[in-house]
Amino acid sequence: MLEARYLEGLTYEGLLPRLWRNRDRVEAFYAGLPPLPPLPRAQRALALAEDWCPDSVQAIPVLARLPLEVRFFFRDENRDLAEAYAKEGKRIVPTVVFLDGAYGELARWHGPPEAARAFLREKQAEGLSPKALLLAYHRAFSRFAEAMLAEWRALLSP
Repeated sequence: MLEARYLEGLTYEGLLPRLWRNRDRVEAFYAGLPPLPPLPRAQRALALAEDWCPDSVQAIPVLARLPLEVRFFFRDENRDLAEAYAKEGKRIVPTVVFLDGAYGELARWHGPPEAARAFLREKQAEGLSPKALLLAYHRAFSRFAEAMLAEWRALLSP
């Protein structure tokens, strides 16, 4: 059942035209990332994301650069998946579900990475305006890509 639902998802190329707020940012971040090494055990990933979410904007290109098959779903259009992969009753974006070759769930990750959370707490304490905070956050995306990858590797390590 998960296989059929998974295959309904969007590839990275299929997702891009549907990103109307942050497509340029996603493409620029993707272009700046090198090819990434594989994650332990994962062959596929199912990702719940939203275009308005800065954490999704940073996760989408990282997932797309990994050597695994990824399908993206907009959380708000896919309530069944959002409910199935909720954390403590909350439908978080981004949520990444790592799968093996038989579509068995290996691990779930709910973003953003802890390094991004710490960065946001620090910048909020500095009293940055929401706009300045978002700009600073976008400028730090490459740092959070490494943090995401480290968290994903830790989740998937035997």
